[in-house]
Amino acid sequence: MVNQVEDYTMKEAVLFSLKMMQMSKALWRAVEEDVEVLTKPYGINVNEYYIMGLVNDLGKPSISKIAALGSMHISTAFNFSKKLQRRGYVKLLKEEHDKRNTYIILTQEGTNLLLDILHSYNPEQTNIHKGISALKEAYGIYPELLELEAVIRLIYGRDLINVANNSLQSVRESLIEKEDLFRKNKKEIASKPI
Repeated sequence: MVNQVEDYTMKEAVLFSLKMMQMSKALWRAVEEDVEVLTKPYGINVNEYYIMGLVNDLGKPSISKIAALGSMHISTAFNFSKKLQRRGYVKLLKEEHDKRNTYIILTQEGTNLLLDILHSYNPEQTNIHKGISALKEAYGIYPELLELEAVIRLIYGRDLINVANNSLQSVRESLIEKEDLFRKNKKEIASKPI
């Protein structure tokens, strides 16, 4: 009887893992396509955008921290960071007291590029928005993804979730500022005599 429970648990685990792999791959493909549409006019790719976003959120992370939080190999993080540096979006630095690690910071041009990309975002042009719009219409809110967040936290730790939540908070604040400016400009235009 114990073997049946163990076999069932193994079967359940295998099926869940396979389904998670298939769903994750499909979701990542949709996300990657969305980011490519968003970043292509600016001449950067998904990895470069993700690196710049992490650097923006973390301030002055090491390349190894970018690799860990960006779920990429350290050589990938380093090579794409070098490309971003050649274009003037980031600077790679060594600390005087620790020459082993390379750190990365955004330049003003990199910060401006991220803001331009953020302001050009149009949810109607994204696969993800199209995929969840029915849920948003039915429930009035976007899915919270709490189970997915819990799985990621258990695999990668709290740091990745904290970075993601901090990033969302800074984007939220930027969008609030943009909406306030839009409302102010709209009121000024409406109050002007024709």
